[in-house]
Amino acid sequence: MSTLGEILSQLHDEDQVFAILADAGDVKSIASLHDLARRSGQTACEWAIDAVHDFTEKADNEAWVKLIGRIQNADSPGSACLSEIIAWSLER
Repeated sequence: MSTLGEILSQLHDEDQVFAILADAGDVKSIASLHDLARRSGQTACEWAIDAVHDFTEKADNEAWVKLIGRIQNADSPGSACLSEIIAWSLER
């Protein structure tokens, strides 16, 4: 089980970003992130790091409650956290 700190330290490796999302079972975000990164000119790593920053600065209380609930019920809380943040960013 990875901690959030360990997950964040892996965001500079694109293969790791996709592996983290796969660990969370988030196939939808994998496909969306890959496509979005290709279209935006950013790497998946840059996009994931930006998503984390945006979430911490802009997420409302509802988004935080949803994130906490997802982490509490996860086998891999760090992976679930990144997955939820990426999903939140993709919906914006």
